[in-house]
Amino acid sequence: MVRCQKTAKVLLLMLLVLMLSALVLTGCQSQPVDQSANPPAPVGEKEPGTAMGTATVEGFPPPASHAIEGRENCGTCHNEGVGGAPKTPHPELTVCRQCHV
Repeated sequence: MVRCQKTAKVLLLMLLVLMLSALVLTGCQSQPVDQSANPPAPVGEKEPGTAMGTATVEGFPPPASHAIEGRENCGTCHNEGVGGAPKTPHPELTVCRQCHV
């Protein structure tokens, strides 16, 4: 009799853990973003009044608006705005392609 009660308690505890896990996992799913109102511009396409293309995902840095080959040292132009390049607001960050793809 005692063994059945222990088994029942263990099964109930396992069920509770499973249900809590399911609640946590479903609560972490992101909500779909409605981009029909303001779709992102394709990579390389510029918005009026901006020097770089828009970010493809809201909240992420904009992609480079020009070819990267032969221009791997971004700071050469973007630290000082050489040739009309937009000045970087964070010159201390030197691995630009880590964020700007």
